Parts: sequence; C-alpha cells; structure tokens
Amino acid sequence: METPSNDSIRLKYLVTTERDLLWGLTVTTVGSHQITKQFDVYPPHCGHPDKYFFLFEEGRILNEFQLVYITQGSGRFYTSQHEWIEVNEGDIISILPSKWHSYTPNKKTGWSEYWIGFKGPSMDQRLLNGFLSQHNGIYKVGLRDEILSLYQQAIEVATKESIAYQQVLAGIANHILGLALAYDQEQQFENYAVVHMTKAKMIIRENLYYKITPEEVAEQLNMSYSWFRKTFKEFTGLSPACYIQTLKMQAAKDALLSSNLSIKEIAFNLHYDNTEHFSTQFKKHIGSSPKEYRLKHGK
Repeated sequence: METPSNDSIRLKYLVTTERDLLWGLTVTTVGSHQITKQFDVYPPHCGHPDKYFFLFEEGRILNEFQLVYITQGSGRFYTSQHEWIEVNEGDIISILPSKWHSYTPNKKTGWSEYWIGFKGPSMDQRLLNGFLSQHNGIYKVGLRDEILSLYQQAIEVATKESIAYQQVLAGIANHILGLALAYDQEQQFENYAVVHMTKAKMIIRENLYYKITPEEVAEQLNMSYSWFRKTFKEFTGLSPACYIQTLKMQAAKDALLSSNLSIKEIAFNLHYDNTEHFSTQFKKHIGSSPKEYRLKHGK
C-alpha cells in the first residue's frame, strides 16, 4: 500500500511472502513525514493502515520493531501515559514489539521524521541476547548523512519493489540499527570520558601538595594508564604529567608572591626532589628563576 508522494509525505507498507520470512528479518514499512510548525493534527491522516495509525492521547502497541529518525525539530516520546523523553533532532526513537508508546512533535518546531519498521526471529534473538534495551527508548546518534541516506535508500527500494527487495531492505534495516547502536554507545563513551577526566582533574588538584603520580590517578579511576593518558590528553590538550607540572608551577607562582616561604620550602611542599630541580623546572616553564620571579612580581 502506498500513498501519493509529495515533498512532505512518503510512506510505504509492505507485504511479505513465506519465503521472505525465511530470511529472518522482513521490513514492514518505510517512510518519511515533514511536520510543519503549528500543525493541526499529529499523526496526519495520510494513508496509514489502522494498526499503525494512532491518536496521540491513546498511543499504540505494535508487533514489530521501529526506528524513527528525527532530522529536524523536537518533541516528546511517551513510554507510558505519564512518562516521556525529550526528543531532539539527531535522535532515533526505538520502538519495541508489544510496548505501549506515543510520540508527537513540538508545535513550535514541528519535525522531520523518517521511519523503518521490521520484525523477524533474528531481531527477537538480539533482544533476548541483550543487544537491545528491553524498553522503548532513544538512540542519541546526531545528524548523520549516512543514516539519512539509508532511510532514503530504503524508501526508494520499497517503492520500486524490485526482485529480492525484501532482502535488500533487511540489509538496510540492519545497517541503520548497527549505526544507531554504535553512535549511541560512542556518545555514551564520550560522556563517560568527560565525567572521568573531570574527576581526574579534581583528584590532581586535591592532591597537588601530596605526592601523586599520573599512574596513581589512573588507578583511582580504575583505568589502564595507557587509556587514561590518551583520553586525558585528548580532553585537556596536556598529558597528565604535563598537567600536574603546570598546576605545580601555578601553585609555586602563587606561593612566591603571597607567602614568605623560602624557595626550598616551596619546592619541598610541591614534592620536588630538591631545590635545584624545582628551580630548573620553574625557569623552563615560567622563563625566570623563582628568585627572579619573586623580585620582579612580588610586593
């Protein structure tokens, strides 16, 4: 079943044969909508079969998986009558079989949506094996040309219905799902890295006047040192050792200007092996010796 295409609506609902089902995954529907701002009703009445159409307030339950990609605008995805998740451009709404859900664009923004629905024993097995969440949710993938291109390709393949089109569509659905999982996990990793690198900086600052090494920081974060060093440098632009040295130099400058501590005492407090080593490092980083710096900048 297909509705006439225009710039705002393209959709296709597909019939599967017994042979298609043997492939392990079949695509049931593909399409796209562009919902304008201040829309009158959502979803629009544009040829959806009864089992797919839903009223926003009532929601629906499907017997298949769906991935709905929002490429513009924002809205809400309801996982129950009273629980919802903010949806933004770059999000893929993940809908599971037999799970109640509802979603709608924000009237102030509208949205552009692309969807693909699919089912089969291979998907059921992935769900059982823990590759997919057991609950409806959101994949945070960002705006990706490669994902948008796959949705558009799926619409074209479904429209032409060439030989073995179901197998081609199954490959596209698998590709979209794989990318959604990969990009979402990548973003979660990035968030994980931000949290842990921020914590690493705090550990270093709090232990600046105690003898702490980059290896000890990594150990406190339960990370391998090689991974910690690489990630820390990507996050701050400095290796952990250079970051510690930079903070020590800042602390030394503050102590030289705001205290009567001797250079030897400052070096000792910052855990340098001896005054000479401290003075050498200070001149290397600041451009003058500790004594010259105090004379020039002190009161």
